[in-house]
Amino acid sequence: PLPATMRRLVLREANVVFSKAKIEVEEVEVPQPKSGQVLIKVAASPVNPSDEGSWKVPPSQGYPLPLGTEGSGTVVATGGGALAAGWMGCDVIFLGKAYAQYAIADAVMLTELPKDVPVEDACAGYVNPLTVLSMVEAVRVHKSNVFIHTAAASQVGQMLVRYCQSEGAEGATVVNLVRRKEQVAILERLGAKHIIDTSEDGWESKLQSLIQELKIFHAFDCISGDMPGKLLSLLPPGGTVWVYGRLAGKLEGIDPVDFIYRNKKLQGFLVTTWLFGGGFFQGLHRWRWQTKLMRENLKTTFTSEFQDTTMREMLNVYCAHKAGGATGGKIRVRPQA
Repeated sequence: PLPATMRRLVLREANVVFSKAKIEVEEVEVPQPKSGQVLIKVAASPVNPSDEGSWKVPPSQGYPLPLGTEGSGTVVATGGGALAAGWMGCDVIFLGKAYAQYAIADAVMLTELPKDVPVEDACAGYVNPLTVLSMVEAVRVHKSNVFIHTAAASQVGQMLVRYCQSEGAEGATVVNLVRRKEQVAILERLGAKHIIDTSEDGWESKLQSLIQELKIFHAFDCISGDMPGKLLSLLPPGGTVWVYGRLAGKLEGIDPVDFIYRNKKLQGFLVTTWLFGGGFFQGLHRWRWQTKLMRENLKTTFTSEFQDTTMREMLNVYCAHKAGGATGGKIRVRPQA
């Protein structure tokens, strides 16, 4: 039988300095799934940069704000309906408020785990892998197969390198920008061909040469600050920079001339918006194709490294992880601990 109550992690007070956000464990009733939904006993949930972003801004729906974006676990109850009924007892990846001992998820957005993958190791199976696949597809829609990626030693960056080396990427080429020498070494070990260290003098000239050689018109940036402006200035007329993160805060150093006279574009990039931007049915087709590819490569291309923590210690552990450079692994919340 299911317990009457559970523990979950909630935001009590946002703060633009995320380390000062007020995040607490609270005890609440175990939620009841509606038709088309399932209840999942959560095994694990990663801390993504998008999660950090939610700690900085007061939520429109008010406090307390349940936290978490994605996770993995076992379906222990369903709300009925044709889509939900068949998931009982399955180990799945899901989207939902996953920093909790139990979470509600829509059955249509579940992915069953391969039998040889431990349930906790699949907790980051959606956000990062689908971001990688969507980046490559977005560039391909614009009739290209080569692009720039910043903060390329991140978990997303390492997945992107591995994916571009696979047959499924169909020859996609990524130019990797990193900020430290040790990050160059990480990507070299993965076999990355094009790596530029932005801490070195002359990195912009090196990138300019590659842009001309490879005919690059597209870049993805998760840093913000002055990086999108620098990339825009280096790309040829008609180039596009997609921004999907804000590690350095607000944008600065953007030259309007690039927009007015050179037909360059600066756009936001959010994986769910990309997937479903063409409507629900096109989005569902993309979702099913991408999750199938993710599932087939969960132990290879789309694997992640984790450092475990409890809900109560999550913020402290994540802050220490960020202070150490946040390269090479993810913090993983284990709600049952």
